[in-house]
Amino acid sequence: MLRVHHGAVDQATITSGSPPEVFEHVTQVLISMGIELQKESEFKYRCIRHKRKKTAEPIYGDRTIDMQDEVRFSVELTRIDRLEDTFSLDIRRLKGNLRSYKFLYDTLRE
Repeated sequence: MLRVHHGAVDQATITSGSPPEVFEHVTQVLISMGIELQKESEFKYRCIRHKRKKTAEPIYGDRTIDMQDEVRFSVELTRIDRLEDTFSLDIRRLKGNLRSYKFLYDTLRE
């Protein structure tokens, strides 16, 4: 069962696709970004992008927009109340530099 979305809605994260297909696509995008995933529920991940090392695998942006440090965030597919078959991908920062999180958020949205 999907939780109801609370808070502001980012138009770029709204979808009407089937939840399993949408979340499978999100999973593939996160994996391609090199993000470590920890499943919390059927439609929610706790995500970690580790601090940059000399042989870093995850995606990093230019130092002017990404501090290249550890960022922890959650990604959850929620339903929009009173709009049937309309869902929102909620991406929330848990820990880490705001600029680094914004880089990851924007990359995931694209």
